[in-house]
Amino acid sequence: MASVECSIGDSISKLHPDIIQTQILTRLDGPTLASTASTSSYLQTLCNEQKLWREISTTTWPSINDSRVVQAISSFPSGYRSFFADSYPFTDYTWQSEKQDPPTTGLISAVDLYYRGELICSKVQEMETEKGKAGWFLSAPFRVDMLDEKESVQTRIVYPGGDYEAWVRNMEESMELNWIVIDPIKKRAANISSRKAVSAKRNWLTGDLEIRFSTVVAEAAGKKKAAEVAVVVSCGSAETWKEVDEEVGGEVHVRDVRLQVEDIEGKCLKGRDSLVILQGMLEGKRCCKDGGGEGRGKGKYEEYMEMKTHLREKKERREKAQDTIFMIFGFSLFVFLWSFILLR
Repeated sequence: MASVECSIGDSISKLHPDIIQTQILTRLDGPTLASTASTSSYLQTLCNEQKLWREISTTTWPSINDSRVVQAISSFPSGYRSFFADSYPFTDYTWQSEKQDPPTTGLISAVDLYYRGELICSKVQEMETEKGKAGWFLSAPFRVDMLDEKESVQTRIVYPGGDYEAWVRNMEESMELNWIVIDPIKKRAANISSRKAVSAKRNWLTGDLEIRFSTVVAEAAGKKKAAEVAVVVSCGSAETWKEVDEEVGGEVHVRDVRLQVEDIEGKCLKGRDSLVILQGMLEGKRCCKDGGGEGRGKGKYEEYMEMKTHLREKKERREKAQDTIFMIFGFSLFVFLWSFILLR
């Protein structure tokens, strides 16, 4: 094995390192660059160049060009290489329910939304989680909005009118989203999005189309509990499309991009519980992005929805049984009282 590595190193070393770095390594994606680094000690040195990993990372996630993210990544053990190794794979969907404290410093969210491969929204936001500055954050329902209340993102997406259901399916297949959570203190990052959308449906209250990106997490101990880390993207008309007949169609803008964590009953978890889950995802194991992660994300979501349906039906049956028992008890008590009165 050593002789093979030596021969590879000897043949490669005949090329000038500048040629290798500028003409060869710059054409590789992240996983290929990491694999190349493992072939020889000489290539490992060349592949560890921060400029290469910075270029790959910023191309993959344009939002990380933000100065706040750049400063956070600079503190990572191996800079952009460590950041890429954390953010590119899918996280292991587990968290520890016995965590003592959630993160004590504001996490950073870096979000990139794509439609058919074209970037349509790129945002960065900090989450203030320190107890002294934002204690309400830990006790209030957890929600992170990337857009202001009256803000919308203009896009070139157009609803042509006609078959609305077909357009909804197309939107679900065409949208991709990366939501990277960064912990500047613990120097970790994780892409908590499913990348591909797991569902798309119309919100009949607002008229907007809500596209969902979901990661299902479970407790590490026994997996008796489950929750959903969901990113919801709301798309609506530029002005009046949603208020007119669907046959008309019109331009579509992004109205909302939000992160929330829900339990299996559909209730939004509070800030403290949500941050414990996010911390578990930051510290969890990583699995290969190309190993069926995107398809598995939707598969896990569908299994989760089936579990929610099963638990809801079980709860309804239990409540119905309790109502029946109360009715029987009440009727029996009524009959007993009248019998006592009549036979007295």
